[in-house]
Amino acid sequence: MQFPKLSPLQSRFVASLVASVILLLLYLSLTKPQFAYAADLETRIPPDHNHPIIPDGDSLFDDDEPNDAAQSGGISPRAAQGVSALANNDAQNMNINIGELQNWVFPEDAINGERGAIGPGLPSSKSVEKRLELHHELRKRQDQVTVYITINTCLQPSLNITSTDADSDTTLAPQLELYVSRSDSNQTPGPGSSDEDQQTIKVDGGYALVTLNASTDIYIGIAAPNTTSFTGIYNYEIAASNDAPFHGAVTSSANLFFVDSDNHAALLITNDTTQDWPNSTVYQEWMSMRPPYGMFAHNQEDRTIMGVRNSYCGLQNNAQITANLEGVNNQNVAGMTNRGLGGKPKEQFYITALDASSTYWGFLAMEGNSTASGNGIVGGGGKVWAAMNFTTKVESNCALMYNLSFCSEVAYAVPSNPHKYSQRTGYNDLANVYDGYAKEMYRFFDYSLQQIPCNTTSTAQYSLARNCDDCARAYKQWLCAVTIPRCEDYINDAPWLMPRNTAQKFINGSSISPSSSMDQALLDNIATNSSRNPIIDETIQPGPYKEVLPCQDLCWDLVQSCPAALQFACPLPGAGLEDSYHARSNNSGIIKCSYLGAAYYLSGAERTLHLRPGVALAVALGVLAVLS
Repeated sequence: MQFPKLSPLQSRFVASLVASVILLLLYLSLTKPQFAYAADLETRIPPDHNHPIIPDGDSLFDDDEPNDAAQSGGISPRAAQGVSALANNDAQNMNINIGELQNWVFPEDAINGERGAIGPGLPSSKSVEKRLELHHELRKRQDQVTVYITINTCLQPSLNITSTDADSDTTLAPQLELYVSRSDSNQTPGPGSSDEDQQTIKVDGGYALVTLNASTDIYIGIAAPNTTSFTGIYNYEIAASNDAPFHGAVTSSANLFFVDSDNHAALLITNDTTQDWPNSTVYQEWMSMRPPYGMFAHNQEDRTIMGVRNSYCGLQNNAQITANLEGVNNQNVAGMTNRGLGGKPKEQFYITALDASSTYWGFLAMEGNSTASGNGIVGGGGKVWAAMNFTTKVESNCALMYNLSFCSEVAYAVPSNPHKYSQRTGYNDLANVYDGYAKEMYRFFDYSLQQIPCNTTSTAQYSLARNCDDCARAYKQWLCAVTIPRCEDYINDAPWLMPRNTAQKFINGSSISPSSSMDQALLDNIATNSSRNPIIDETIQPGPYKEVLPCQDLCWDLVQSCPAALQFACPLPGAGLEDSYHARSNNSGIIKCSYLGAAYYLSGAERTLHLRPGVALAVALGVLAVLS
């Protein structure tokens, strides 16, 4: 056969084509066919990620037959039989029996695969997305990838013996055990392995996180310890990610603070969400957004919740009370507020249906990463913070009040009468009594302030350091604190509390009997046999209660901020000061005097108020004398 004669240009083209084909064949013969292995990834991830919980008593796989995941390509070809594959940010939920071992693998193609979705993020943390982008950009230049493996215990076995100590940790089921191996010779890590390089990670409160660098398959074992003291199953979620931990737990901080309670409800707040000023975009975004946090609460008489205290799904399945978290009925109220010291945005929770005279654990929580949740989402498994404590009151004549229209900074329990203002329907009426009275008193003050030359030259003003705006602010703060007293149980024997209204009968109809000189003194002393605000005794009629006295500096600040012509003054020590005010305490976190925006257990820095120089004290005059 005679080949056609080629021109010089055609000859050079054919020679180049033949050389290219030879080089391509040589390359394929010397390298691993990555594109063929990557194609298998699509078959490993099932289209439906809503994995059902296996019924009690069923093992994960049948020992004699390959599982469905293996048949569909769900297990890496290098993994041993009975090992299930994890996809990136794709949590798997599974039951496990006591004494059982289950194994998983996070395959190489998932480790080096695509990143998960992040979502818009919170106003103060939008830099997280930029950090993740930088992380993945740096990853391209590295041989290994940072991998995060997390586990959440969702259910635990129950105690099957009688415990003599309800507070003992022996009432808690033993924790699941997490094992990790990067060796192909140990594809089923667990308690019986002889692999010295196998990692054992302690599960604490239903949560564990292991972070490691890898470029090839990671093998995982979940073991349920043997125990004869408990019956039932464990249920858990396991997830792996090349972005960030899918589940989160902050065990060093609660980020949740107790404000106050009555005998059936409690008010709690988060820490400040930003330190930006009110005119900033971040501040305004926080105040206008849907509250991003939720919380769980659980009566401390049931200690079993502590076995899953660091697990989002564990608290979701076991906590008695929930607020602002989807998928749960009987939600409690949450909202954004800037009330309190500094006036910064924070989230508040109004938790109801609590038992009187009870102590609860409170757990701040976040569904997903705050703006997105579920599989395929970075951090989609939720996050919880450390437990904090709060307690409800015993008696029914203190009612929790907040979000008033005029005294908007008031957020604590106030003297009440459950027969006149019921817990279900009387809140607004009671709030109107207090708030309306304070608003009317402020109106009288405003008339007097208008007589002061406020808008004048600096040399003609009553002070070079203060002006009429400072006076109005100080008066309103003082007025709301003294006309709306902070209420505590009468049986509370804390030494800084002041008995009030002892001349009236208790809600149950009983009275204080002058059986001792101390009781007689309470009945004879006008500071203790009545309330500082006359409408409390005349209109509300709460019976005897105790008051957390206003802070002394509220009165001092009023005197310092207002012109002398208004004749404001504070009572002297030993001549009425101790009956009307109390000093702040910054060393215990306990509220020993009442100020607007007060919350229990704040840090020392948050409790500190920068007071202005002291002033001479004098006998109270005018309105100040009436209300002090």
